[in-house]
Amino acid sequence: MDIDISFAEAVLRRGAALLEAEAEAAGTDPFAVLARLMAAAAATDAPLVVLSEGGSHPALFDEANRRAAEPLTARIASLAATRQGERAAMYEFDGSGPLTGNRIVAALLRPEERSDLLHVYIAVGRLRGGEAQITVPPALLRFDAAALGQTLGLLGDAVSRSANAATAALAHAAAILPMEGHEEGGMPAALLDLYWHALTLASVRAAGGLATMMPEGSA
Repeated sequence: MDIDISFAEAVLRRGAALLEAEAEAAGTDPFAVLARLMAAAAATDAPLVVLSEGGSHPALFDEANRRAAEPLTARIASLAATRQGERAAMYEFDGSGPLTGNRIVAALLRPEERSDLLHVYIAVGRLRGGEAQITVPPALLRFDAAALGQTLGLLGDAVSRSANAATAALAHAAAILPMEGHEEGGMPAALLDLYWHALTLASVRAAGGLATMMPEGSA
């Protein structure tokens, strides 16, 4: 029977255990590397903000879901406005479509002092006996919102009229990198969508005063 903790908390607990162990303990297992990264961010760059679907801020997830249903041409400007004040944030929500039955953790880390440059990690899995089990190996998306904004400025109205132009602008500002030990290959469409959803959550939170909301938890 599962212990009453969140998937995000289970990820952080595993990471904390790895931090206490030898540096090599994470090995090249992508999930272990991710868990250790998040625990390290919580320990050294606190606070690590955690927001969960079903928590005290349903408007954040409802609005992100609404925007995710819009065509890219309609939401790309808000992606360019994505900002994150904290060094790290985690968003936890339920999987849908082919990922139904899974719990998703979208971890966003600022690798530098810039609030518009983010590294996005996605962990897809379930809780079993209080332990996080990963069902889809994670990878890293590097996203530069400022670069996207510059590209949109150059392209002008073409982005709002052409899905191809919007996709090209987004591709210029983002790069998916396999994590250490993760074989490079085709990225499943469902996983790719999660990266954009994570950035949509961040952009929604940065707008309308939501950036000042109290999180459900922090580490």
